[in-house]
Amino acid sequence: MKTKSRSAQSVLRINQQNAHSVVVLTETGNRLMGQGEFKQAQECFQSALDLLLAGNNTQDKRTAIAHYNLARAHAALENAEPAVTHYEAAILIRPRFPEALNNLGMLRNDLGQFEQAIEHFKIVIGVEPLFASAHYGLGVAYQNLGDNTTAAICYQKAITLKPDFFASWVNLGLICYRIGSPEVAVHCYNEAIGLSPGNAELYFQLGLAYMALTRFADAARAFTKALEFEPWYKEAKDALEEAMFYAISSQSGEAKQIA
Repeated sequence: MKTKSRSAQSVLRINQQNAHSVVVLTETGNRLMGQGEFKQAQECFQSALDLLLAGNNTQDKRTAIAHYNLARAHAALENAEPAVTHYEAAILIRPRFPEALNNLGMLRNDLGQFEQAIEHFKIVIGVEPLFASAHYGLGVAYQNLGDNTTAAICYQKAITLKPDFFASWVNLGLICYRIGSPEVAVHCYNEAIGLSPGNAELYFQLGLAYMALTRFADAARAFTKALEFEPWYKEAKDALEEAMFYAISSQSGEAKQIA
């Protein structure tokens, strides 16, 4: 009996040590992820997962999180295939794991697997309707499939939930410009510029929207701003010349009418 008792205590002690090690490895991995040390983070997360699996914790919530963390590290290292594998493993254990589903959806978008991405994002939104990133990811998938109307609705929802959602403002602006709503595009680009003031591309896009509205002086100012941040931006330089030409022409026309 004493031998069995010692054996049970030994197993308990080992399990406690392993559990502590998993916590330490996970915390270390998360810290390394924050520092951009993705390879070292991956090694920590892999060690944590190995300990859990060695303890036969295959269906444990902690194991799902370990797969999720390992997938994050692989994704950061641009190892798409193992990242997908570990996200799927996490979801297999926890089918309603919103963070894993959302990240997998984003990865599917990057891989051009838009239909699959839509399925993931819809599950996330069903679980957590206020998950702004999932609405954005859904918008990206629909936009890439050519459904701009649905994509715009998704981006608007993401912005409603998270008003400083930079990427949603930018993508919504692009859609509005392309479908012939330059007024809304101007608003979107101005919101995005407020979040990223030194972005030459945003000022260029803003200038194009002003050109569509025949607000040539405003367009010229936007293109000039783009060139301040990126002096060798040829498209902005050419667009500035065109905007100034039309601005001067329109002013001349107004002067003749007054005379």
